[in-house]
Amino acid sequence: MGETSPGEGWEQDPDTLDTWFSSGLWTFSTLGWPNKEKFEQMRGFHPTAVLETGYDILFFWVARMILMSTYVLGEVPFKDVYLHGLVRDEQGRKMSKSLGNILDPLELIPKYGTDAVRLSLLMGTSPGADMKLSESKVEGFRNFTNKLWNISRYVMMSTKDVSKDEADRQSEKKTLADEWIIRRLNEVIASVTQKMDRYEFSAAGEELRDFTWNDFADWYLEISKVEGEKAGVLWHVLSRILPLWHPFMPFVTEHIWSLIGYEQKLIVSEWPVEAVSRQPSVIGNNFEILRTLITDMRRLRAEQGIEPVKLVEFAIVSDDAMKRLVESNIEVVKQLTRSSSVSFVSSIEEGWATAVSGMSTIGLNIAGAVDVEKEKAKLQKELAEVEPYIVSTKAKLENAEFTSRAPAHVIDGMKAKLEEAEGKKVAIEERLGKMK
Repeated sequence: MGETSPGEGWEQDPDTLDTWFSSGLWTFSTLGWPNKEKFEQMRGFHPTAVLETGYDILFFWVARMILMSTYVLGEVPFKDVYLHGLVRDEQGRKMSKSLGNILDPLELIPKYGTDAVRLSLLMGTSPGADMKLSESKVEGFRNFTNKLWNISRYVMMSTKDVSKDEADRQSEKKTLADEWIIRRLNEVIASVTQKMDRYEFSAAGEELRDFTWNDFADWYLEISKVEGEKAGVLWHVLSRILPLWHPFMPFVTEHIWSLIGYEQKLIVSEWPVEAVSRQPSVIGNNFEILRTLITDMRRLRAEQGIEPVKLVEFAIVSDDAMKRLVESNIEVVKQLTRSSSVSFVSSIEEGWATAVSGMSTIGLNIAGAVDVEKEKAKLQKELAEVEPYIVSTKAKLENAEFTSRAPAHVIDGMKAKLEEAEGKKVAIEERLGKMK
């Protein structure tokens, strides 16, 4: 500017405010203030219920908003403040361009979907604590989104000839599995609602995921294929888990809701309400006993290396209560364990593989079900692969020069893998010992 004094000829913009000062005005300046007429039209939005932000700007922003709103309007602008942690990379480092570890939502969303990105930020975190984010985590929630879509398609196909009103009337509980899934649904509705009210979003989402994927998909849907005539119960469960999932994954749930045929948008539908007592349930306990037995029978099959398509023969030593429970659900047990017969006996025959399940003993007839020589060769090959890995990993962890230089997460990862390998070796040796 030559000989002109610095700043001479410049005029400060009268509409410019300091960043944090202007941020303090945010709760009401965005609603038309200081124009009183405009602000009164937007009065329903101030004060609001919740402010959500990172803990790092509690003083810079949150405190200023409270002070300025109280000074100008005489009221606190929000009831609750939900402080989340910072998003870090999978190694716990802050994301930065220099490190090249930034995960851009605008790149992740086209690849995995908006719902998957939302879930990866909401679940697996503790309130207020920093969270680690990786592309593999987002991918995992994309897979769950697909799972919910496939569950919904199956239910819609199973109920396509039944109207919504008729399905609701048919949701009467007929079998042990029906009673159990309805009771579990109501327990989840009550628990998830309580957690959402307390802002425990991650815990609510994880409980809902376990119910949807494990209880509903892996167990009840499979049982429904055996027992049949489940349109009412299937409809009842799906129509209630979609609203529960909506805050977490609004896009896919809204689309499924529209495909079902509801005229009202899911976002303005009623939140599900618990419909049964939370007192201990004999029915729920009986189903859990049965589920544990089936799980242990499946595990015994897998431990013996029996192919999933092959039918097997089971025998059970147990009390009369277990016998009645199994016999009243015999088709479910046989189908889910891929067995040709399930009998109750006083003792397991010699040569049968056995396992303990609660107070019962399970026997599996492996004669003709397993090619012993082929299985031994397979196990010996696995043992030959795992033993050198154990030796080399132990040598690295005992090397002081290596452990002093390697990052802590690398050392922890190696220790975990070593423990897993040693457990696998023990299991293989036990299997081989039984085959001699």
